[in-house]
Amino acid sequence: RTFLAFPSTKTYFAHLDLRPGSAQVKAHGQKVADALTLAVNHLDDLPRALSALSDLHAHKLQVNPVNFKLLGHCLLVTLARHYPGDFSPALQASLDKFLSHVTWALASSYR
Repeated sequence: RTFLAFPSTKTYFAHLDLRPGSAQVKAHGQKVADALTLAVNHLDDLPRALSALSDLHAHKLQVNPVNFKLLGHCLLVTLARHYPGDFSPALQASLDKFLSHVTWALASSYR
């Protein structure tokens, strides 16, 4: 969804097969899911838990941190679309707050 909604994000993945459902897109999606699981398990210290990932994206991959926010938006849209009965305003607010904290932690190496 992110690559379709925000084509500029493809810039960082020129070496991957970005077709929907490709093995490489699924593998990267699993990495994102793993990072979010790590974040959930370390809510008390997100910057430390995500520091290696933040350093990787800031210094080696040189990803524009605005892309973290775009990905978070796409995650919310996807969850709302697939789970409309469960996606209450309170759940949306909670997930949005969580993702904004993750985005802030991932952007910490840029400061």
